[in-house]
Amino acid sequence: MRFTLFGLAAIVTIGVVAVFAGPLFISTDDLRHSLFAQVEAATGYRLRVSGPVQVSLFPSLDLVAEDVGLAQSGAAERTEMARAKSLRFGLQLSALLGGKVRMTEVTLVNPVILVPQAPKHAEEQATAETAASGPAAALKALTLDKLSIKNGTLILPGADGAPGKRIEALDLEAALPASAAALTFDMKAVIDGDRYAAAGSIGQFGDFLDGKAVPVSLALHAPAYLDERTTLDGTASYAGESFTLGQFTARVGNKILGGSASYKGNLVTLHPFTLNANGNTLTGTLVADISGAIPAINVAVSGETLDVDRLLGQSDAASGGAGAPGAGSGWSDAKIDFAGLRAVTAKVKLTASQLTYGGIKIGNVAADATIAGGKLKAQLPKFQLYGGAGAVALEVDASGKVAAQRLRLSLANFDAYPFLRDGAGFENIEGTGAITLDLAASGASQRAMVEALNGTAKFEFTDGAIRGINIAKSLRSLSSGMLAGWQQDEAEKTDFATLGASFKIANGQAQTADLKLAGPLVRMNGAGNIDLPARAFKFKVDPQLVASLEGQGGKSDLQGLGVPVVIAGPWARPSIYPDIEGILKDPVAAYQQFNRLGAGLVSLPGAATGSVDAIGGLIQKGKQDPLGNLGQIFGTQPAVEPAPAASADPQPVGSESAAPPKKSKKRQAEPAHAAEAAAKQALQSLFGN
Repeated sequence: MRFTLFGLAAIVTIGVVAVFAGPLFISTDDLRHSLFAQVEAATGYRLRVSGPVQVSLFPSLDLVAEDVGLAQSGAAERTEMARAKSLRFGLQLSALLGGKVRMTEVTLVNPVILVPQAPKHAEEQATAETAASGPAAALKALTLDKLSIKNGTLILPGADGAPGKRIEALDLEAALPASAAALTFDMKAVIDGDRYAAAGSIGQFGDFLDGKAVPVSLALHAPAYLDERTTLDGTASYAGESFTLGQFTARVGNKILGGSASYKGNLVTLHPFTLNANGNTLTGTLVADISGAIPAINVAVSGETLDVDRLLGQSDAASGGAGAPGAGSGWSDAKIDFAGLRAVTAKVKLTASQLTYGGIKIGNVAADATIAGGKLKAQLPKFQLYGGAGAVALEVDASGKVAAQRLRLSLANFDAYPFLRDGAGFENIEGTGAITLDLAASGASQRAMVEALNGTAKFEFTDGAIRGINIAKSLRSLSSGMLAGWQQDEAEKTDFATLGASFKIANGQAQTADLKLAGPLVRMNGAGNIDLPARAFKFKVDPQLVASLEGQGGKSDLQGLGVPVVIAGPWARPSIYPDIEGILKDPVAAYQQFNRLGAGLVSLPGAATGSVDAIGGLIQKGKQDPLGNLGQIFGTQPAVEPAPAASADPQPVGSESAAPPKKSKKRQAEPAHAAEAAAKQALQSLFGN
């Protein structure tokens, strides 16, 4: 601001001196020397013109100078703070006769302006006094019909040896019809390749320079940062290098920021401010140091209820819940831009009674975050969530070519059903939960991060239920061969005492060897892999059915299925089927296990009495439909009578028409031979003769 005032004062001085001394000039050189001496004496800045100068006096004073520059007095020519291809200057003579300065035009073509560093504290007071008594006093008697900058470049101060930011392709149109009137402006520029546009006004400009509060307005269009047009209205004053913005209101769409702000010594302060955005109300303070190439910001905000999804303008489908990203169509390839982490240094404190993010509600939030060198570190050391308590820490390193992320989360004793419903749209687990995550990833899209995911994860739910499925009944339903999906029924439920697993994750592949479920009717252990990028999994589980509905069972009431069950495919709708490969590895043991299982299965609710009779049918009909006939064991398909034997062997154990075996040595040896024969025939049926 001080440099701008000095520049305008210099232009005014040039015009005044030129008008009154013009008729006496004999040559262009004399004009240069006289004008430039007057400018330097009045402003302390040396004006250089290396190209031709053209002056006309009637009907108005018009000056055109080529190849001009401006530097502080005594500074070397190469340290000029401003230079331009040409300067065009117009002054109304009739106004001068009345003792006023009315400029008709000031135009700079292709100027390059180097904004100087802020003065040191020792020089600040003297510089402020010079600014107040020089340019401000001169501008009070000034009117300007048109100030124009065409294709200008503005170079801001650098820091720590780094060059300052460049504002390029600057086009500016401004006007000040009278010192008591409003200064209006309209500008366009390019910063870091992004286009910006701004227009506004400062009312009663003379009063503004005297330090009095005047109305101000601003409209800003910055599509790289704000999707919608931004407007600001309020009051402002300028005095002694300090700019104050009082009782302002800024609007971006339906987001409203209000409060008071000030700028002095490269420090911008918002204290206090109130933000209303999409139903959220936050209050806080902000201090930003913009003296360096990278601004440093310190902000503290608080609120009663903070909905981050609504604050960011995200819909439920984009933020979590049933429509969480990738929930239906896969992981997103949309680029996540972490460049903002390299553009600022910040310390942030956030407190809220309740925070909602991704549909999840978190209570008693006290979060801290720091951003420095392209690295974000955020932590929530203690919070409450759905009746439980936990801690979370997030790190993002965007200082290199590929951003890296790390998440640590521990959460215990939370109510699983509302947590999973709100956070993932998953309504099938209830109980008390505990989760531990330590995950690392890298990439600039959701898919890239999932494919590079590494770390560990562990979950455990206790005293709950799996809603929508009866596992014991589903196992018996394997008689249809293969189940497609989870065969859910809202009226069904599988109670459990514990359900949990731990995972080791490498490159998006999550491996577990300790999947476990224990409940009144079923026990299940298993192992497998979750392919996170493909959103699919494959598990092999060993179910054990409990023949009693009372309690969690004991040592004698477990009946192993004998054949592992495979659950594989997309996790929304997998296939569930018996592991035929397991049968073939040890068919004798599988056959004998099915025999032993009969008594337990028939005592389970809904079991068919012909379950074990079906084993013979499995062997005889396996060639036609090996998967389908496995289900006859569980009683959901009609049993097939076994083929007649050469001798009168007893019927399988568990059959209602079975006769007691005769007590003879020959008959005592037959069950083993029968099992071997049955196993052999099963293999022949499955693979052909």
